[in-house]
Amino acid sequence: MAEQSIQTSALAPSLLGLPLGQARRMARRHADAKVEFRLVDSEEKALTVVRQHPEAGDELTSSRVIKLEIASRPWIQYLPGIYQDADEENADFLQRFLMISAHLTCGIEENLEFIHELFDPRITNAKWLPWLASWLAMPLLEGWDEEKRREIIQRTPELYRKRGTAEGLKLALRLFADVKAEIHEGEWPYPGMVIGRSSTVGKDTVLSPPVFISQCFTVELPDKKTEIPRERLRTVQALVETEKPAHAHYALVFEETEPTYEAVPFLHVGKTGRVGVDARIGGLEDVPEAHDEELQKLALGRKQG
Repeated sequence: MAEQSIQTSALAPSLLGLPLGQARRMARRHADAKVEFRLVDSEEKALTVVRQHPEAGDELTSSRVIKLEIASRPWIQYLPGIYQDADEENADFLQRFLMISAHLTCGIEENLEFIHELFDPRITNAKWLPWLASWLAMPLLEGWDEEKRREIIQRTPELYRKRGTAEGLKLALRLFADVKAEIHEGEWPYPGMVIGRSSTVGKDTVLSPPVFISQCFTVELPDKKTEIPRERLRTVQALVETEKPAHAHYALVFEETEPTYEAVPFLHVGKTGRVGVDARIGGLEDVPEAHDEELQKLALGRKQG
């Protein structure tokens, strides 16, 4: 528990003298903290930080909120002199009343100063991501988290540029299906029907129109055919159909499963002599690797002989 609290704690960065927008971004970048502010009359540069709590270097609370005081010029000084010469009580009320409008409009100045960030999917506010995606004709699914949405929007121009290429297909499979596939151009896993060698339909041969190897490619998936989820397989097939050239043919290649044999002892009459239960009849290729050193030597001697 102590290690967890150390990992999640953060120290407040120094924000004094920074403009409000820059202070907000530094707090988010260095401490993943939010900023709350209020305007105060100050002779410092307008809209800069004059005081912060917690102070720089202090540990933030679990809410990770940094409260700032921002320098502002009293708006009453921009009014005609008759309002500024009012008695102290009325002048104070008017100054506090104008402070409300100053709070409401200071965000506009910040937005204008950092308007370029609205168009950067890496740092823009999350609420702007669907708007950016609409510019690129890229729908965002509800199941995608914020980090995935940002990466997809950022890589969408690259996807359009590489569409129809092996690189583009690999990128699309990684972004949309979370699959790290390998694309092998000019390959086809089915050499054709040869009786006795490749004649099992659906396993080592398929019934299909003639194909040209130069227009074929394989998509090698890091999953076994029996283990890949059906929905994931459908997503992969839909992506390949969408991103591949229209004239190209493709085949999915899965991770091959190596055959495994159970350890079966040699035939001992009266001890292990039940075929199919504790013994079997077969060629040398069916004999599992012996674990006993004497049996290994015996097998080597038999092969050499």
